[in-house]
Amino acid sequence: MSEYNSSFKRNRSRKAIEMQDILLRMTDAINRLEEIIMTSDDENKIINASNALSGMCSRISKVYEVHDLQKRLEALEERMELRRVG
Repeated sequence: MSEYNSSFKRNRSRKAIEMQDILLRMTDAINRLEEIIMTSDDENKIINASNALSGMCSRISKVYEVHDLQKRLEALEERMELRRVG
């Protein structure tokens, strides 16, 4: 099967990930990284997990920020629509 056909089929059959799913997956990843940091004896593994944890915390804060802005924008658009109608 060609790469085009397989990617088309995969994209067609996949549904979008909801914001709650993203946050849950990121939280699971953060918990796993914390576990690695606290239980590993390998210094390189701890350093790598610490770097990954730092990046994940940065990303999850950005996801929360975007999610908050999206909700605020939707509320503002809804109010503007009500003003046009009323």
